[in-house]
Amino acid sequence: MKTKGFILLFFAIFLLNSCSVDKCDVDCNSGPLELDFELLNKATGENLFTNGTFDPNDIDVLDLDNNNSSVQFTFNSENDINIINLGPFGWETNIANYFLKVGDRDIFTLHVDAEEKTEDCCSFVQVNKLEITNASFELNPETGVYEVLVEL
Repeated sequence: MKTKGFILLFFAIFLLNSCSVDKCDVDCNSGPLELDFELLNKATGENLFTNGTFDPNDIDVLDLDNNNSSVQFTFNSENDINIINLGPFGWETNIANYFLKVGDRDIFTLHVDAEEKTEDCCSFVQVNKLEITNASFELNPETGVYEVLVEL
């Protein structure tokens, strides 16, 4: 019985000594930055896609630094949320100057300057500058969605 206890104690000590804790063993990377935009009627606060004023098929995002070439985006219509998602920023695209329009209506210009940083083994995206011009907007602190107010 003593031998069995000694063997168990030996294996427990061996296993505990062989475990090394490295603070970098934890995956704490934030991933690239993505930005969400909701287009709202400035007078009523209604989502302009939900109420039918705008059609998601008419959205165009142009890269002002690349001969106004089209920029890929996603449109989230799930559960009638109807938001535009742009990105990723900070890992491949560090500086972006985009122009968003819906049909023939100019909505806003977006300037993003972001970069990937690493501190304490964790990678994250630091936003150096984010500007939305030619539109009124508010950042919803609960959802992280930029609510762009469009005057009709």
